[in-house]
Amino acid sequence: MMVEKVLSTIKKWDMVHEGDTVIIGVSGGMDSMCLLHIFDQLKDQLGISICVVHVHHGIRADAGEDVTLVEKTCEHLAIPCHVSYFDVKKLAKSYKLSLEEMGRKIRYDVFEQQRLRVKNGKIAIGHHINDQAETVIMHLMRGTGLKGIGGIPPVRDFIIRPFIDCTREEIEHYCHEHQIAYRDDYTNALNVYTRNKIRHTVIPYVEEQFNKNFVQHMVNTAHIARSEDDYIHGIVLEKMEQVITRKDNSYTIDLDAFNALNLVIRRRIIRQVLHQLGSLKNIEYKHIEQILQLAHKEVSKKIQLPKGIVAKKAYSSIIMSVLGENKTKAFEKDVHLNTKTYIEALDSYVEVRLLEAQKDNIPKNLYTKWFDYDKIKYNLKVRNRRQGDAIVIRGIDGQKKLKKYFIDAKIPREERDKIPLLVDGSQIIWIIGHRISEHYKVTASTKKILEVKYYLEEDYQDA
Repeated sequence: MMVEKVLSTIKKWDMVHEGDTVIIGVSGGMDSMCLLHIFDQLKDQLGISICVVHVHHGIRADAGEDVTLVEKTCEHLAIPCHVSYFDVKKLAKSYKLSLEEMGRKIRYDVFEQQRLRVKNGKIAIGHHINDQAETVIMHLMRGTGLKGIGGIPPVRDFIIRPFIDCTREEIEHYCHEHQIAYRDDYTNALNVYTRNKIRHTVIPYVEEQFNKNFVQHMVNTAHIARSEDDYIHGIVLEKMEQVITRKDNSYTIDLDAFNALNLVIRRRIIRQVLHQLGSLKNIEYKHIEQILQLAHKEVSKKIQLPKGIVAKKAYSSIIMSVLGENKTKAFEKDVHLNTKTYIEALDSYVEVRLLEAQKDNIPKNLYTKWFDYDKIKYNLKVRNRRQGDAIVIRGIDGQKKLKKYFIDAKIPREERDKIPLLVDGSQIIWIIGHRISEHYKVTASTKKILEVKYYLEEDYQDA
């Protein structure tokens, strides 16, 4: 029975715990409506609360009927429902993304914002076995490594996929058996999208001509790849400490130690450095190979990569950094409590939440900090530097000019505009990734704590 199968998956992957609030992403389609009904049956047994989030993309003329179905179903089941409206076509044009990419980005942003509003939030998505196979095939067609072959993880951070062991046929049978109403999105049948072509053309052809168990074999392959990828990643992080020196936003790779490593590990190290420099977006196999070949080039040879990243051969090392000529323009974004704010200029996010006062376990992470909430007087913003900026630092009588701080910290001039600042009015609270203001630190008299986290955009990416 499907309910028991989903329950088994939830327990196998430790997806939820008693007291959690599960936010279900419900489009109105078959998969998500089925997920909603099954969670409604399991919520008491699991000791959880559930709510629904629906995103209206403003693309299809009949999308309003999806909203009506989701809202009426939630009303009937007495489940809270939150609907958000967006003009995805307009936003996609503005962000220079495809409709698929923009729609996905919006959905996950909305899910995450709702998660921050609830207690112990988890985000449940209706991906199933067939979605997993399609994702693996898509990645293989574009060219990928173990991570891409690993497809969709059952659990990633706060995102859970309780249907990951179920087939589309099982979900369809359950909906018909229990007379669950759902909406058919006609765009799923159009062979203008890559995923739809794989679903309607590639997979049926392979099943008919080569292997009727093709989908399950793809899923098994993904499971093996994820396990092996996790193992190799652990080795890579260990070796990076031995062969790389980081100074500010520049990475120096010791070639003697680096070249002694297996080629698999060397490639992975390069990818990890590129990730830490800002983004893997638009990074291709050829770019990794070009960096590896630098080891055998003459001194001062360099290559230019996407996102302004440059790799340069020194005497016994490769230095990877971001070119100063790709100067970051001035940016400023309002930051609100219990939300995740996207900083487009840096492909990053800032997440803010309020905590009960604690004096222990103050985070030491460079990108997670605590502040005394009651000392904040104005609306919080994240921006880059402005003329006259200063910060309160221990041992300094009054404030230290930000320019002087950057000079003393030996932060290259070309990197200074890229460093985000968390500010309270005109006062710097945190030079993100560096110092925090002495004035806003948590003390014995602190009553409320503001926790702020900073993430790169790809830390939220998922299939």
